[in-house]
Amino acid sequence: MSAVVSTGLRHLLEKISERLAAAGIEAPGVEAEGLLSAALGDVPRHLLYQEEREITDDEQVILEQFISRRLAGEPLQYITGEAAFRLLTLQIDRRALIPRPETEGLVEVALRLMGSNRQALVLDAGTGSGAIALSLAVECPQWRIVAAEISPAALELARENADRYDVGQIEWLEADITRLDFWRHLPPLDLVVSNPPYVTVEEWEELPREIREYEPKVALVAGPRGFDVISALLEGASTRVKPGGLVVIEIGDTQGDEAIELARINGFVDARVAPDLSARPRFLIALQRRNYS
Repeated sequence: MSAVVSTGLRHLLEKISERLAAAGIEAPGVEAEGLLSAALGDVPRHLLYQEEREITDDEQVILEQFISRRLAGEPLQYITGEAAFRLLTLQIDRRALIPRPETEGLVEVALRLMGSNRQALVLDAGTGSGAIALSLAVECPQWRIVAAEISPAALELARENADRYDVGQIEWLEADITRLDFWRHLPPLDLVVSNPPYVTVEEWEELPREIREYEPKVALVAGPRGFDVISALLEGASTRVKPGGLVVIEIGDTQGDEAIELARINGFVDARVAPDLSARPRFLIALQRRNYS
């Protein structure tokens, strides 16, 4: 399809949206705004409808490159280099999974259950871009947070994101959260929160191309049943969460019953699954009542 020809920003948005829609991209209007905003140097989206100016030749070249990348399947957030998450605007690239709205709900559940006006030591297990840890740090400045991540590249990105915000209560650790020796070196925890890999090998093959070809597989897939990391996470957390402490874990929407059973096997009580904003069973919540050894 031919390149976009500049005749004013509002008209440009319409043309970009038409090209994205023809390619089957969801929410083409929103994505057109994101691409044009980034091509113009992060012009606020609402100003795109007020600007009457033409774009420059250099901006036109950048815009066409961005559109071509999106039509090839690259996610919008990787093209623009940013992702919105709760109160934050995060740097994002292929070093880490793109933060999802469901995970914003994970943070909301954790805040509601814990209460933001108390002291707490929290582990973000598998921090990725740092979205969860940084959100908790910004919204609960009295909490101390340990953010663990197995990927050195993702952890580097998380630290870069931390530099954007004035938070000093996060300890960043390169670590494998599935190994019990990692947990043995942690202090007693009030909360473990995690968006671990939970996609099955079979489900991975059915995911959209823009996920399979661009996002890190290691951050999504967890064995043939999707429980490899969740199971190890619950076993480890059972050894370090204080009596009265909580685990809050994002899970697949068909994994609730088995996740509850795994929590119970590992000594947690009051295990239940809370829904996300789409009413899908998404968040495992479990309470620690026993003393760990």
